[in-house]
Amino acid sequence: MMWNYREIRKRSFDTAFRKGKKSWLVLVAVAFLFSFIGASNESQTMFIDFGDKYIDANDPAISGNVDMLKEYAQQTSIDKKIPFLTAEHVIAIIDGASKGATWVLKLLAVNFAYFQRNKGEVIAVLIIGAVIASIIKFFILNVIIVGRNRFVMENRFSKKVYIRRIFAPFHKDTIINVTKVMFMYNMVIYLWTFTIVGGIYKYYQYAAIPYLVAENPNIKWKDAKNLSKQMTKGFKWKMFITSLSYFYIWLLELIPVLGLIFAVPLEMTLDAEYYFTLRNSGRVKSDLFIEDAFSKAPYVEEKGELEYKLQDLSFIRDRIKGISRRYSITDYIFMFFIFCLIGWLWECGYHLFRNHEFVNRGTLYGPWIPIYGVGGSLIVLLLDRFRDNKLKLLVLIVSLCAVLEYLASFILEFMFNSSYWNYKNEFLNINGRICFAGLAAFAIGGMAGIYILAPAISEFVGRFSKKKQIMVAVLLCIAFLADLVICMIFGFNSGSGVGGNFS
Repeated sequence: MMWNYREIRKRSFDTAFRKGKKSWLVLVAVAFLFSFIGASNESQTMFIDFGDKYIDANDPAISGNVDMLKEYAQQTSIDKKIPFLTAEHVIAIIDGASKGATWVLKLLAVNFAYFQRNKGEVIAVLIIGAVIASIIKFFILNVIIVGRNRFVMENRFSKKVYIRRIFAPFHKDTIINVTKVMFMYNMVIYLWTFTIVGGIYKYYQYAAIPYLVAENPNIKWKDAKNLSKQMTKGFKWKMFITSLSYFYIWLLELIPVLGLIFAVPLEMTLDAEYYFTLRNSGRVKSDLFIEDAFSKAPYVEEKGELEYKLQDLSFIRDRIKGISRRYSITDYIFMFFIFCLIGWLWECGYHLFRNHEFVNRGTLYGPWIPIYGVGGSLIVLLLDRFRDNKLKLLVLIVSLCAVLEYLASFILEFMFNSSYWNYKNEFLNINGRICFAGLAAFAIGGMAGIYILAPAISEFVGRFSKKKQIMVAVLLCIAFLADLVICMIFGFNSGSGVGGNFS
């Protein structure tokens, strides 16, 4: 096979710019998306990182907040509360956040009173964020690049490619394998970079792996590695020289917006062109090349769209099908208000029983507590399809309620300096926002909602005409929104027995 530099450059340029304005704009959109989430060349994310650095440089309060968190970490026996986590580890995480995620600290310190009261929670958010960021960096982003490659590969042949095709390789039956292969690929490349020359050599030797996985998500690491070696044998130097001939791409990448518009689409199509040049050269035959469409000539317009063995990812469609269709929108509206009312009656009744006085325990002025309505409705909407597996349903209800209650407590305190419940004296509580007893009560209520209340509400509502259902639902929504507007103007319900504001 003759390696034709000019032909490769021409084909990559045609794919990037000459297929039409719409195709180019879609490539730009994909380039921007992947640069934004950090799954791209570092120079292409400069303009995003610049914003974070700009915030840091122009807000002297951030350094003071960082010092405050460090002092708290040193004074608190963190290692006694969380095994294997020392104050030094926490301080390192705080330093990392202050340099690479300034916007997080900026956001958490918007309400400085909250920041001062909850230094431990702020640190916990930073730790969780650091863990999530590491998982995203070392697993998810590397896997998402496979989806980007798939999109670019199809764009070489198909006249019209939907952006959703970036998710095509991530079927539930292949996602674990894709993750393993890409993790091994990146780990090997990373280790070889310590030898410098060996890193460059291995980069080109294994250059086909991210595209082999994009074509065939079931390919194993060993097979992908060996096949890439066969494909690139005798062509690594030529690939390197061809990349150097694209020196203007590297220069354009240094210009934030212009790089995304021109350089990145061209670089993506060039890398894919290397793969197809090697794949379709006839030198290497393999059953692992599963897409017949990729063996065709590029830019050939055929009747209809090309058919690929790798179909659209169906998890969204499967999830939608799995959601219970037993209930209508009006059913859910009435469920929301009935669950709100039940929560209000429970809170007021419990306070009446303990303190012998009636108090409106809701955040709003009407007979409703939104968190109960939101939680109950979401339980029915999202979890009703698990009704045949009671243990799984129970675990999911507890998990969902824990997240909702914690977030509700956090938002009320962070946004309004208000506290409507405090479980710090309760058994197994987390920062006083959720506790074992509360979640147990929600679990019982959630199960009752799935098996008893939701069907009963739907059956009762179904006795009335659709017109009457809509009329009552609209009136309830208007009353609720009016209550919410009043609270935004005059303040939320507060007073003795209702929770209170932090000083």
